[in-house]
Amino acid sequence: MKKKNSYYLIDGLAKIAKGAPVQPARFNLINFATYMQPAYTWNWHHHMLAQKLDDFRAGKIKRLMIFLPPQHGKSEFTSRLFPAFCLGHDPDEKIILGSYSASLAESMNRDVQKYIDTEEYQALFPGVKLPAKGSTGKYVRKAGRIDIDGRRGYFKTVGVGGSMTGTPADKLIIDDPHKDRESARSPLMSQKVYEWYLDVAKTRIHNDAGILLIQTRWDVDDLAGRLLRRMEQALQEGDRDADIWTVICFPAIKENDDNPDDKRAIGEPLWPERHNLQRLRSIRAESLRTFRSLYQQDPMPVQAGGECYKSFHYNTNTGDYTYNPDLPLHLSFDFNVNPYMSCTVWQIQNVCHAEAPEASSHDLCQLPLPTAVLLEEICLRSPLNTTQAICRHILDKYRHLHRSNAYIYGDPSGMKEDTRREKGFNDYYIIRHELAGLKPSFRIAAKAPSVHLRISFMNALFAGTITGLSLRIDKKCTNTIADFLYIKEQSDGTKYKQRATDPVTGIASEKYGHLSDSAEYFICNAFNDKYAQFLQGGKTGGIVVGKRRSKYEY
Repeated sequence: MKKKNSYYLIDGLAKIAKGAPVQPARFNLINFATYMQPAYTWNWHHHMLAQKLDDFRAGKIKRLMIFLPPQHGKSEFTSRLFPAFCLGHDPDEKIILGSYSASLAESMNRDVQKYIDTEEYQALFPGVKLPAKGSTGKYVRKAGRIDIDGRRGYFKTVGVGGSMTGTPADKLIIDDPHKDRESARSPLMSQKVYEWYLDVAKTRIHNDAGILLIQTRWDVDDLAGRLLRRMEQALQEGDRDADIWTVICFPAIKENDDNPDDKRAIGEPLWPERHNLQRLRSIRAESLRTFRSLYQQDPMPVQAGGECYKSFHYNTNTGDYTYNPDLPLHLSFDFNVNPYMSCTVWQIQNVCHAEAPEASSHDLCQLPLPTAVLLEEICLRSPLNTTQAICRHILDKYRHLHRSNAYIYGDPSGMKEDTRREKGFNDYYIIRHELAGLKPSFRIAAKAPSVHLRISFMNALFAGTITGLSLRIDKKCTNTIADFLYIKEQSDGTKYKQRATDPVTGIASEKYGHLSDSAEYFICNAFNDKYAQFLQGGKTGGIVVGKRRSKYEY
């Protein structure tokens, strides 16, 4: 490794001597990083990150949040290379960096000093020099602060809670303000971090200054969570003076297409050369909470009671399942359009379950249980949040493979005439027309089942107490899993559907609930007899849950 580094160093210096392609490293952060760290393998997400940091340095972005999983190069890139690059461009710039501890912040300061002292850096920015080590006169060089010799610029680092008195900032960088989950979850510690940000850090900036927050998400109430909630509130209230953040978020495993900068296929890891899919799945299996927060940047709220789906457990109620073209498809629609329109795709398969109470370890695989398996969730955002677009997505994927028929379930509100179309048209008419090739049969109740009763039925299914029936969710259906994990229960037994504002569109909508509704429309109608039996305390026969309409009425 040393020989390789020496070769790159000699080759780099030779190029400098010849006046060769050193210039791109002066004006572009990713080229600067490659030039300063030639033996390091920079991934595609570093290129995307560098573009945003270049805009931040130029003042095109004033408030920037960066969320990356651990060990994906975020601190090396943003808190070591980036400050050195900024000072190279403007030796008069004042940069302050805060982290959860003073010792960590000082280690970043020392690394910036090392970069500036190198011959490669001096070849790029010959006017940027540091005072002698240990200097304490007019120009300082200490562990927590370096001044640029003969200029007004400096790089100061502090721990969260530390003082910044007398040091204004043109750029304020906060890298991992929380030490660990315990401190992020603690209401007292979380409030202290937030107050330090407001009362100390933010008071050091001016009108044109930029703030950069880099962290892995620990909790819904960490510093990033609080600032994002404040932004949502400001957007709702039309407050133009509040901070509006540009958010760069790359989860360890891609789960949706919400980020246009993320060109990965869904299910693909961010940096497979360093953190492959097998390793990430192992982390997910060990602790879903750790994986959701640190690796997916989607922290789960602390479960302290009040959840709707108390019996849902990730490790037992999810799995990896395969579509069978010879079994019917069960398609359940929810017609809300914000933040997306959704449909869940199910099959009823015979699955062996290790938790079957009547089975011994010897004969587990000889006792398959009829299981409702969620194979796919379809969540289409504007402008594709239409019934027609969902149907065409289904056709594109299944029409050339599927050898059986399809059953349609969904919200009874879809039977209302669509005022956007000519008289007589509704969502189910569109479905019948678009999905004609799948020979759809409709199973729509005239009225949706009671919310609190269907929640109870779902909990019984998750707990495995419904004889002869099981329910499982494919692990790639992350939005549905989030519904079952996060939705809270209201005092009347219904769902408390938390509202959130889209920072791009400014539209407020229910964050969770659409996919669990879709699941319940299917479960309560496809297994009408089981649901009726459950409502009668386990007794058989008797009642029908909702009047079904024939397919010819749509």
